[in-house]
Amino acid sequence: MPSSNVSEQKPLSFKLILLALMVYGLVHLSPAIPWVSPSSFLGSLGPQTVLAEEEDEEDEEDDEDEEEDGEGDGGEEAEGEEGAEGEEAAEEDENAYLYDIGPAADIRPMPEIKDGGGYKFPGLGNRKATWGAAQLHILFASFILGCPMFVVIMEVMGARRTQGVRKAVILANVFMGVLTGVIIGIIGEIIVDIHHGVLYGLWACAFAALIISFLNYFHVCMNTKMSSIVGGVVGTFFAYLLVPIDHTTIPAILLAFVNGAVGGFLSTAIMFAEADYKFERLAHEITKVIGFCYSFTALTGGLFLFIMMVAYKDFISYLVTAYPILFMIGYPTLFILETIVLYIYVYSWEPLNKTNRKGRHIVLGVVLNILGLSLLCALDGPATFMQTPPKPYDALFTTMTEWDRIATMTWMPLNYHRLVGNGTFGGFMVGVISAYMYLWSKDPKEKEYYDWVGYMGNFIGVLFMIPLPAMGYIFVREIYQYDATIGMYIMSDRESMFMLVQGLLIATMFTASNVYMWVSMKRIENAHRFFPAMKLGFVLIIIAATIWFTPRRFFATMLPEPGMNPDMVLPDNLAFLALMVSKNTAAFALVTVTLINYIFYTISTRTGKIGWGKINPLGPYILIFMGFTDIWLMSWMGTIRELSRMNWHIYKVFKDVTPEKFAPTLAESGVFVTGVVWTFFIVMTAIIWLGIKYPKTKKAKAGETPAAAPQMAE
Repeated sequence: MPSSNVSEQKPLSFKLILLALMVYGLVHLSPAIPWVSPSSFLGSLGPQTVLAEEEDEEDEEDDEDEEEDGEGDGGEEAEGEEGAEGEEAAEEDENAYLYDIGPAADIRPMPEIKDGGGYKFPGLGNRKATWGAAQLHILFASFILGCPMFVVIMEVMGARRTQGVRKAVILANVFMGVLTGVIIGIIGEIIVDIHHGVLYGLWACAFAALIISFLNYFHVCMNTKMSSIVGGVVGTFFAYLLVPIDHTTIPAILLAFVNGAVGGFLSTAIMFAEADYKFERLAHEITKVIGFCYSFTALTGGLFLFIMMVAYKDFISYLVTAYPILFMIGYPTLFILETIVLYIYVYSWEPLNKTNRKGRHIVLGVVLNILGLSLLCALDGPATFMQTPPKPYDALFTTMTEWDRIATMTWMPLNYHRLVGNGTFGGFMVGVISAYMYLWSKDPKEKEYYDWVGYMGNFIGVLFMIPLPAMGYIFVREIYQYDATIGMYIMSDRESMFMLVQGLLIATMFTASNVYMWVSMKRIENAHRFFPAMKLGFVLIIIAATIWFTPRRFFATMLPEPGMNPDMVLPDNLAFLALMVSKNTAAFALVTVTLINYIFYTISTRTGKIGWGKINPLGPYILIFMGFTDIWLMSWMGTIRELSRMNWHIYKVFKDVTPEKFAPTLAESGVFVTGVVWTFFIVMTAIIWLGIKYPKTKKAKAGETPAAAPQMAE
């Protein structure tokens, strides 16, 4: 008999019993499985307003029962006032989410871990597990975003200027013009207070690079001086047309002209640069490391997402609801496209060289950078939304669009800061790679080459590091304009000692970069003439660094709390050292001295004979130290930015009601960040060895000579 007939003959009572068992299992067993709990199931449909309303009704019924009990028993009302106030305070803290501003009132909190309703990652806890995965993901992502900018520039410098390469150089020059214009425009906006200075720099430098590169393709403006003048005029013209402002001031015109002149000069210099195979080899080796790191970026990103889904499922549901197009369409599309282009770029290097299509490979590199920066800007939207959500809060999901929730007050400042920071990170990581390979190499020729690689990595790293404080200044200024409470919390309250460590790390990086230039110049003929001025510069660096990380008070609150020494304050005659005027002056001095030493260093390398491979052994170790310090600084600054939200997931919108909502101590944060940095550094060391050192070791054992044949002409 068919099975279907058998099932039809089963009694109704059996079906009812089976249904009852299923209902019992769903109701009584689902709380033990966090990803199938009723709250998370309903939370996937959007903000949990239904749950909040039901809990409000339950609270009202409980209040009515308590009032009736109180009327019937007057003796219990006469108990000690302190006990009653304590219970009321506890209830208020537990139900704080019901009284928050805007959509926060509709969010049901996670069950307390002590009640067995939530999951806690063993050993670390939910916060540290999320924190560690996020930090590792950001570090690997910064590497694969910062190094491709470095790689494309090196590949262009190493390519022979054939017709196809010169076509690709036009696109590369426009991309570099955008980056350069943004950086110079921000500096002009800060120093001269030019309204829309970023846009003046962006349009002027980009269009000057485009027009001059196009003219140089036909060998029209081959002279750098003529190209600079024409670029300045062209850039000013386009900036005047495209910047949305009623009245253009003279400083704005001068800023546009300067950016146009820089774009024209760089375009001509790159278009007619003499090819050097060392640049090609450098770009290819760094690309091998990027391929390894991309896999770790995806792995740590997936780990971070899974941890968030388990530990903060209500919040992740809310965030996805706030950005449906970004998380469902935008991010997956950009990520897939970047993955495809990256692997094509990595594995098509040799095939395109052998088939005389080097220009196409350069275009792939530019497209890869554009996709990476687009992905960076897209994900900065939710990051800044968590810190500075647009106001008014009650209009977030009524009149505001998804774009409004992306383009917050701090969105573009964070984009600028991360753009320049990733460039700095990429340069110093190339320095770390060169230092490792220099120390591992025994061949004098290899040592000469990797000594030169260290010089190039430091060159790019310092070049990007000089404007980095300006980017940080713009970001913090926007935070103060949004809500001064956040700024005070960072600069003068709970995070003031965190900022002290940040200032110490920045000053250490500037000092180390100058020490490396000093050590490197000792192997250059006739460089000793700059040493007296550089010695004076070191004195100024130490004084400026000391002022930068000198706080007004040495306890981490606005006012001393129990257990704090109220005397740990600067005396009145030294209080000026903690003012922003002194801090800005110190920062300006650090940047200026570094820039002057950088100019000395560049003049020395161009006018004197360099003893490549003969650098003091201290040099490679300084490069490793600068790379490690930069990693530490990036992780620490991310910690400061995240903790500035206090006990909110989204500031004044979505409160963190988990047991780990407190701010960790400086010592606890420092130990954990250092552990994350060491983990990343050890993994990167293994990647460098596998990507660059190990293949050469295998060739040497096989009796092969490392090939150094230049690329095929296009």
